[in-house]
Order: sequence, then C-alpha cells, then structure tokens
Amino acid sequence: MDKEQMREKLKGSLKHKRYEHSLGVCAESVRMAELFGADTEKAYIAGLLHDCAKCLSHDEETELCEKYPDIADQMTMLCHPVLHAPLGAVVARDEYGVTDPDILSAIRHHTTACADMKLLDKIIYVADMTESHRDFDGVDKLRRLAHDDLEDAYKEAVRQTLLHNIKKDSLIHPDTLDAWNSIIINNKDIKLNKGDSLL
Repeated sequence: MDKEQMREKLKGSLKHKRYEHSLGVCAESVRMAELFGADTEKAYIAGLLHDCAKCLSHDEETELCEKYPDIADQMTMLCHPVLHAPLGAVVARDEYGVTDPDILSAIRHHTTACADMKLLDKIIYVADMTESHRDFDGVDKLRRLAHDDLEDAYKEAVRQTLLHNIKKDSLIHPDTLDAWNSIIINNKDIKLNKGDSLL
C-alpha cells in the first residue's frame, strides 16, 4: 500500500478531527526527522498511522486483544487511553501492510514511551504532542524545544505526561515510569549493577 492509499484508507476510518490530527503529526514528524537525522519516509508513515486504531469499537479492541494476547498486559488494559497504541501497531501491520519494525515500534510507544526509545520513537512521541492542532498548557515550550534539541523535547514531553496524569489522579503506565527513569539515569550517567532494575 503506497502513502496515498494509506491516507485515503485512514481518512475513511477516522473522524475528521482525528484525521486532521494525524496529518499534523505526520507533517511534524517529517520536519523533525529532517532536522534530527531520521528517515523521513518512516517518519511520514509512522506519523500518519500512529492513531490508526482510534476508530476501533470496544468489541473490536477486545477481539484483537484476544486474538493477539501479547498486545497488551493487564496494566495497559487498565490504562485504556494508551491501548490504541499497541493495537495501532497491529492494525498498521495487518490492514496497512506495514512491516518495518522501526515504524511499528514508534506507533506502539507513542502514548507511553519506554526505557529504550530509539530516534524515530522519540520523534513520533514528541510530534504527537506538538503538532499544530494541539493546544494545552506547556505546548509552546515543547514546540520551542522540538525545534532545537530532540532529547530536551522528549524529556519535557515525558515530564508533562507524568504531571498531567498525577494531577488527574490517573494511573501511570509502567513504561512511562521506565522512560522517565531511563532519561534520568542516562543524563546523570548512573551505572546500574548487572541485574538491577530501573524501578
């Protein structure tokens, strides 16, 4: 499936506002890929399809989770707003023909992040929060960072995600905690002993 076919299929499956958001993330992902040295074609597809599972009904989500039991663990099921990300990786593979592991990883981790985020993962994670349709406290700071330093932008994006969930008394997915701890460990050059856990 080429990019035009992907756009048409996605447009037919998502609500207009969600489709416009997807186009915004796509554009921002390509811009950041050009700036920070990532593959722009991969960034285009990952940005475009990152929310491709947002159209699924509860029954469809349940069916996919039963068909692929490794998609989501119990915590992911409890943190329902993040479920569309791992489901999206499956939909991108099965319905859009995406097989590139970098693209699928970026889609899978665009809501929670994780401890070992690669370049494209970070770009999609940040682009999802900074695309032009986003409007929330802190987005302007994120956008400034996303034009200058990806690592700073990524750190701030994870920080804002954590604070947002804490203020709402919401569950925080363990992958997001792992992502934050990984950032701090790398920034402070903390050495873990063999067998140590991030948490």
